[in-house]
Amino acid sequence: MKQYSYLIYALLCVIIWSFIPIVSRFGQTTMDNFQFLFWSNLFSAIAVLAVSLCSGRGWRRLFILSRKETLQVCVLGILDCLFYLLLYYGYSIENGIAVLVIQYSWPLIIILLSIVLLKEHLYLRQWLGVIIGFCAVIITFTQGNISQLQIENPQALLLVFGGAFCFALMSVLSKQFSLDAYISTLWLFIFSTAASTVLLICFSNFSLPNKSALWPTLINGILINGVSYILWFKAMSTGQSAKIASIVFLSPVLSVLWLVAIFNDALVIAYVIGLALVIISGILCLKSPQNETDNKIAK
Repeated sequence: MKQYSYLIYALLCVIIWSFIPIVSRFGQTTMDNFQFLFWSNLFSAIAVLAVSLCSGRGWRRLFILSRKETLQVCVLGILDCLFYLLLYYGYSIENGIAVLVIQYSWPLIIILLSIVLLKEHLYLRQWLGVIIGFCAVIITFTQGNISQLQIENPQALLLVFGGAFCFALMSVLSKQFSLDAYISTLWLFIFSTAASTVLLICFSNFSLPNKSALWPTLINGILINGVSYILWFKAMSTGQSAKIASIVFLSPVLSVLWLVAIFNDALVIAYVIGLALVIISGILCLKSPQNETDNKIAK
């Protein structure tokens, strides 16, 4: 069972992250992006600290780091903040569907970075599975109508792609740094909170979440961002990139299904096709090669 722990961690992350559109819709009714990001990061830092202490990590282990470890967690925090900053900016000036598709290029980038930085390799069926998974994302977000991918501002999409690259690089570096998942997550949110504080001061104003926005912000900060990152770093430290990526593609498909169920959005056949393709992607990526010949072809 232990050998499949990374799949359990990744699947839990995917289920949690699939609620991002719902929580964001409720949380940003009275707050702008900078305010929502600041409060989410702050709640995430507090939540991860509490979980880390409950897991047996003492104050000394959590806060007394070597110079090398401090530099590493600082890099992770900055990359995470850049991801959200570039993503939010992209949503503000470009077609939302195009942004969503580019946003979910990060599983593909993780695979490419893992090959370059971690010297991982993919089997032929895994490459095919990942491509099918990304196609599922496109079909789901466009509802099968590819013409919806109208690009009005290529610069915005380039920035979103840069954000996706930041998240992918953060994920791969978290494995390469070999830091404890709890310590990495705590300091990531400490530095990310600091960065979002600066952004709040420069581009918005300080405001407490009102009653309607408080609970979505708490859920986003504590669970969707905070605790899920611990699970994500655990998954990245123990699993293979292609297998994890195939599971991640399930998140946007689940997101639209939740929107259909909760907000009565229209259910279209493209969502069912997207879900079927994600399942096929997972089967191809998770299945081991049958023989040595397949292994050689795929390297």
